[in-house]
Amino acid sequence: MSRRVNDMTTVLNALAALLTACAVDLLLRRPARSLAGLNPAAGDQDMPLTLLLEMLAVCVRQGASVPHALERIGSVVQADLGEPMAGVARLLNQGTDWYSAWAQACSHPRYGHRFRIMSDCLEPSWRHGISPLGRIETTIEQVDQAQRRRLDEASAALAVKILLPTGLCILPAFILIGVLPCIAAFAGGLSI
Repeated sequence: MSRRVNDMTTVLNALAALLTACAVDLLLRRPARSLAGLNPAAGDQDMPLTLLLEMLAVCVRQGASVPHALERIGSVVQADLGEPMAGVARLLNQGTDWYSAWAQACSHPRYGHRFRIMSDCLEPSWRHGISPLGRIETTIEQVDQAQRRRLDEASAALAVKILLPTGLCILPAFILIGVLPCIAAFAGGLSI
């Protein structure tokens, strides 16, 4: 009887190991991410939109006009982000209307979304002569809330992705190693 339980335990351990190996194989089949796709000319880190807006707010608080603030910020950030900002500042100083000045920046393949948000944030100030600080602070809060919401959604999805393989490994192993040998031992003990 003891030998039969040992044989069954050995088979169940082998089955648990096989299931664990299958789960690990499923996890490893995901495509690896490569660092080769990063653009070294753009710098190691991307400038967050909230930081750009904070920089705008600091410039405006110090008395800079919107074009001057865009020009100054454009001169200190990475080139592919700063050149369109400096271009907008040049066009605004030359008397180009607001939408035409921002058109090229807003169509930027990488930063167009950021430039659209900045344009929408600063446009009432340019057109009506009001302080942009209130709109900048509101926009920063909205961007922060959107980023937090995306982070919460991503962490919830990650929790599900982590829990599923863990459950697929641990639950069958628990049943095969813990429950079935107990049932076999109990059933074997009843027949004696």
